[in-house]
Amino acid sequence: MRNYKLNNLRIRNIGDKILVTSNHNSWIFLEKDEFDSLIKENLTDEELFVKLEKTGLIITKDNEEIILNKLRKKYNFLNNGTSLHIIIPTLRCNHKCVYCHASSKDLNAENCDMNEETAKKTVDFVFQSPSKAITIEFQGGEPLIRFDIIRTIIDYAYKKNEKGKKDLRFALVTNFSLMDKDKLDYLIKNNVGICTSLDGSKELHNKNRLFIGQGNSYDFVTNWLERLKKEYLKRSLKDRKASALITITKYSLPYWKEIIDEYVRQDINTIHLRFLNNLGDARNTWENISYSAEEFIDFWKKSMDYIIDLNKKGVNIKERITGYILDKILNEGEPNYLEQRSPCGAVIGQLTYNYNGDIYTCDEARMIGEDIFKLGNVKSDSYKQLLTSNKSCGIISASINDCQICDACVYKPYCGICPVCNYAEQGSIIGKIPETARCKIYKAQFDYIFDKILNDSEARKVFDKWIEQINLENKKFI
Repeated sequence: MRNYKLNNLRIRNIGDKILVTSNHNSWIFLEKDEFDSLIKENLTDEELFVKLEKTGLIITKDNEEIILNKLRKKYNFLNNGTSLHIIIPTLRCNHKCVYCHASSKDLNAENCDMNEETAKKTVDFVFQSPSKAITIEFQGGEPLIRFDIIRTIIDYAYKKNEKGKKDLRFALVTNFSLMDKDKLDYLIKNNVGICTSLDGSKELHNKNRLFIGQGNSYDFVTNWLERLKKEYLKRSLKDRKASALITITKYSLPYWKEIIDEYVRQDINTIHLRFLNNLGDARNTWENISYSAEEFIDFWKKSMDYIIDLNKKGVNIKERITGYILDKILNEGEPNYLEQRSPCGAVIGQLTYNYNGDIYTCDEARMIGEDIFKLGNVKSDSYKQLLTSNKSCGIISASINDCQICDACVYKPYCGICPVCNYAEQGSIIGKIPETARCKIYKAQFDYIFDKILNDSEARKVFDKWIEQINLENKKFI
């Protein structure tokens, strides 16, 4: 046998096999005797040696540079600059969702709208990022309440980009209740991606997402989703898709099948089964709407089993978080899903700009109700000052899983830490990670996916199809 040394390995039993992973996203399933010969550095089986060398779980002079290149690719985002910039045109909203993370204000509230001066200064700040790709995303409140500010930002950003030459994109998260023909036409013409919230069937959606004075949020959402799809088709915009997000409350748990059927019925082929965070107004209703990690895991597994069965029958729908995980596992890629990255997306991946110009590490950071994650203001700080401040560096450091107990976890290469969620759940940005609901849920999801890869050939075919779709989608942005 050639000379070799062990890479930094992590292990976990999956069924009757041992899953072995390493930092550069590589993995392998081993029999116990194979693992014993690996860990004792007594490899005598040439076929096993070749497999371990190919995956980089052992290091030789022939694969050393390959492993380094994979690590460079994995952490390439560290050199890119902040690319996602979330802007809050207003905190006002005409909904009162039971889980409102944003702590939205009533329609008649004062002093919670962005003005034109702050809007332009925010764009000026955004364009200080060295990132070649910039996405400006509008959230709220309900951002369409201040459509004039949205237009100001988009028009001003396009004008600045005549010199900046960035890959500039826009996105809008809206409840659709204030959408009209002229707004839709402007958004489509200016290449603004549109996303809404759809929490399931009519009854469930309206229970979660209360439309003040109207009572029927679901009809607005589904009506405009249909109109949006027709407009894309009419304008031959084949690469555009209507998209929606779902937030799972306690009310949602019994209706996993009905929720997925609703997404299929609406021809939305990706569903992100998001668990609830104790942020914003959700803190006031937490006892009524929350659930244990175990309850969510049960819901998620039932949902996944059903989604896989639908795919076997030819129905095209995938679960978004599973897609990100599969991209890492089967592509050895980095899909840039900021919540499962180390360091996470805080500051270096995204920044959030409140209506008054205050800058936060991420969208969730503004939902704490405290200034612990506030970094500065667009009127007084520069991008360089903000990125290099002690506060920014401290929060980024708190999201690196190399220096946490996570470093011993087999799923460390594919996972990440959220200082905001740690603070919300445990009162410290340095969390006791294994005790968090987030860790329990992600670990169960990784277990499920690796078990399917190992033991369910039909599920593996479905996963491979999803990877083909992901690769096609990624090519559009190259």
